[in-house]
Amino acid sequence: MKVLLWTNIPFSLAHGGVQTHMDNLFKHLPAFGVETEPLRWWDQAQSGDLLHTITRPETAVVRLAHEKGMKVVMSDILDATASRSNFQLFAQKTTIRLAKRLAGGLTAKLNWEVYQEADALVFVLPREQEVAQYLFDAPATRCHVINHAVEPEALEQLALPEPQGDHLISVATIAPRKNTLALARAAHTAQVPIVFLGKPFGQDDPYFTEFKKLVDGKYVRYPGFVSREEKYHLLRTAKGFCLLSFGETGCIALHEASAAGLPLFLSDLPWARQGYTAAKTGITFVAPTRPEIVANQLRTFYNNSHRLPHHIFPVQSWRDVAEQYVQVYRSVLAQDRAA
Repeated sequence: MKVLLWTNIPFSLAHGGVQTHMDNLFKHLPAFGVETEPLRWWDQAQSGDLLHTITRPETAVVRLAHEKGMKVVMSDILDATASRSNFQLFAQKTTIRLAKRLAGGLTAKLNWEVYQEADALVFVLPREQEVAQYLFDAPATRCHVINHAVEPEALEQLALPEPQGDHLISVATIAPRKNTLALARAAHTAQVPIVFLGKPFGQDDPYFTEFKKLVDGKYVRYPGFVSREEKYHLLRTAKGFCLLSFGETGCIALHEASAAGLPLFLSDLPWARQGYTAAKTGITFVAPTRPEIVANQLRTFYNNSHRLPHHIFPVQSWRDVAEQYVQVYRSVLAQDRAA
């Protein structure tokens, strides 16, 4: 079996979860007898049995792949969309229906039809599958949920004992979607030390410039780029993990925090509240747009938190994820599309 992997996000422009996802599929799929290659846009002679897209492709790409005899698996990302309220989703669905009826040619460019064209649709969280079925009529029989993971060695490293430090930790790209500024300002207001780990999309990015103004080494600590070993150390010594993001697709940093046994301080939005239902305890939800509430709850969270001797929610390895994708690949290759 030969799988071609594709995404529309150049990693030189935007690092993050998509890159980690693809890197680990390339790393672990060969152990299950799967040959992998990146889709080479310039290579007219390249061939494969299956095209796996991570992010939504153009509908034309799916159709062309089918014409070449390839099946198509799409790993979709509906992070911010899946965190909209039911009213907002209803309004969006109404808009989509009207647009299809009144501007069919224009809406084709939005690639909504890809949900009916792809042979399998993979979502990281059940909430995203629900939203895809509601908004885009994704066929339930083609839907699968495969959550994110951490590297196998990380599960071992994050479980090691280590004396507790005085800090909370937040691991995320420093960007508006991650709501980094709100968390940093809350740290100052609550007088709670938080170590921020994460890169901006650019050193001159205005959002990053504003964040750096808040770095004081006391309540907002930013060591910059650190090694993997140092990141694991900072996670193991933290009292808890914080993320006030407006939307996530199975945030990988959250999986690392869970593997380290860290209580979680998260946005009270569907991506968090509905995404980690397997956690019985250890999660505090807070409205991310209410600064005074965030600061008050952050102080309480800090005072009451400490590292726990177990995962907050179940965490798997990327090898496990690769094996689940192989099962999806085999199922679509075994099916006759016309059936």
